[in-house]
Amino acid sequence: MSWLQRLYQTYEAASQNADIQAQDQKLMPYYHVNQNVQIVITINDRGDFVRAEVCRDDNGKVKSKYLAIPATNDSANRTSGAVAHPLSDKLQYVAKDFFDYSQNKKDLYPLYEDSLSTWCSSEYSHPKARAVLTYVKKGTLVKDLIDAHVLIIDPNDKSKLAYPEQASDYPDSLLSALNKNKGVFDQGAAFIAWNVIASSLDTPTQHVTETWRDDSLFAAWQQFYATLDSIDGFCYITGGTSPLASKHPNRILRSATNAKLISANDATGYTFRGRFTDATGMQAAGISAVVTEKAHAALSWLLSRQGREEAGQAIVAWSISGIEVPQPTSVAAPLDVLDASKTSDNDDDDDDDDDDFEEYDDDEASGTEPTFQHLNDLGYRFATHLRNTLQGYRQKLEAHDQISIITLEAATPGRMAVTYYHESMPSEYIDALQAWYTQFAWYHTYRDDDSNQQRLGIQSPTPKQIAQVAYGARLSDALKKQVVAQVLPCIVEGEARRFPRQLVELCIKRACNPLALEHWEWEQALSTACALYRGYYLRQSDNKKRSYTVALQPELTSRDYLYGRLLAVAEDIESLALYVAGEKRNTTAQRYMQQFANRPFTTWRNIELALKPYENRLKSNRGGYLAKKQQLIDEIMSAFTSDRFTDDSALSGEFLLGYHSQKMQFKLDKEHAKAKVENDSDAA
Repeated sequence: MSWLQRLYQTYEAASQNADIQAQDQKLMPYYHVNQNVQIVITINDRGDFVRAEVCRDDNGKVKSKYLAIPATNDSANRTSGAVAHPLSDKLQYVAKDFFDYSQNKKDLYPLYEDSLSTWCSSEYSHPKARAVLTYVKKGTLVKDLIDAHVLIIDPNDKSKLAYPEQASDYPDSLLSALNKNKGVFDQGAAFIAWNVIASSLDTPTQHVTETWRDDSLFAAWQQFYATLDSIDGFCYITGGTSPLASKHPNRILRSATNAKLISANDATGYTFRGRFTDATGMQAAGISAVVTEKAHAALSWLLSRQGREEAGQAIVAWSISGIEVPQPTSVAAPLDVLDASKTSDNDDDDDDDDDDFEEYDDDEASGTEPTFQHLNDLGYRFATHLRNTLQGYRQKLEAHDQISIITLEAATPGRMAVTYYHESMPSEYIDALQAWYTQFAWYHTYRDDDSNQQRLGIQSPTPKQIAQVAYGARLSDALKKQVVAQVLPCIVEGEARRFPRQLVELCIKRACNPLALEHWEWEQALSTACALYRGYYLRQSDNKKRSYTVALQPELTSRDYLYGRLLAVAEDIESLALYVAGEKRNTTAQRYMQQFANRPFTTWRNIELALKPYENRLKSNRGGYLAKKQQLIDEIMSAFTSDRFTDDSALSGEFLLGYHSQKMQFKLDKEHAKAKVENDSDAA
């Protein structure tokens, strides 16, 4: 139960941190739940109705508000409607006169009045709760809401509420925030929250009138409800004797609000038969009511504040002190390589080099020479950039602060499980993230939030991107969660975890088939496959370890890498020839890429023969460019030995590294030459 203990400790630390409590997403009080509220009723401290309004957003559009309300374990987990919340609840519970206006067959108000009266008659009563009780006992709530034009009456029977089938029949009304029930809109399902103001000028001004923001009201309910747990026992979290929880909170995940992490109330299904003698399950592991409430409140707060939730799977990393830490599934700040807004295509553009040639057509014509020198420090620049990004987190976190990472999954609507949990010290966690971001880094095109432009950067892929590349964009939620579960330990546990070979092979296979994908999808697949292949071999044992850099490695003479470079040169030549002729279609290199990966020697001869017409086309108007590309092909060919070049066995994923690095080298050379020409023009 270490995760439960860490969450409890986090709640205790965060609740005492004034900076955290001052944030918009502050820690929710325990023994409370968040609830979508549609109506706010304002009364005075003597229980008199003042006004009522439908909840709206900042633009005036009808929209529910997500507010904290007091709740019992039974009311928070209710499914049959046989129990009421103690203060704020649905209209059908809080309105004494609702039964007279509705079609309900059962009057639910007595449940609400009994719950609220019990609290108000205790020593932990609160003035706002007593004011609400005084008002609801008058039995005029529905009438007051009708007079305030909040509720809609039946046009055929003025003594009854309407049950419309279409919300559009009543635009800008409460119905816009409600869900249909059995084909109609039931206004009794509207949730009520209370605002209690002073009754006269002589009454002391209250700093907080909203019940969902009043800390004194929160404390009064917590103190009262704690007295209702009468079964004392040993708490496995605190190590002391205290009232134990018979039920545990839900509402942790937004996508599965009824799913619970801990459930031990099966008294009739014989869940505990053979090992435990009681029907409550407390003999298994007792947890005090306050501890479980605080731990679940902390988890819910962490997930909404800094976690990631998708399709019933949630992941969050946090520090015990409550200080925000970098999330393992987030993208680290990429290193900008160049402004890719002109060199990236639209989704329906099949040729990714046209804009390059439009900006910079001929090295010879510009009077500049392309060079590898401006990328020699690319790895150093990226490492420095990443180190500076993570340094801020290192400075905020204390050396002894605990970092925890948890993954939750809801297998069914009512059950949720911890599928992964890991603890580490801050330095170990930051080092693990740095290792992932460094070892699995590769070229990626991303959209800059500030300029809203496409940029070419260096970053590592996210688990979600890896899943989409490996299995396609339309993969099932179950498969996506499975991939995330495989990748997450490789991120948070550092080099101790090797990356799954199967995912690498799947990504390589898709990257080798550009014709089966949209252009943007293939670019993502290519970048991801290169990143995973590079990182996979960087994490192998010493005798199998291979070191690749993101920048082109002209000194690397392995067969697969050289073949990848040849393919990139052939593609670049044909792309320019197509651009000169005003044609837009896939190059021969792209069309033969999958075949090239399986039989490189045989396929290269076909590509080389198909390249001749395009070379002839470029001789007249791009002679300098063509001569340099032919020279580059000769240099690459000379790096082969005859037996390696004629080897027609399938290429490994290494050829993608040579291919993509060479492509990026061309792109960066053109950008470098263009910038040099512009600088020379400015200087002149």
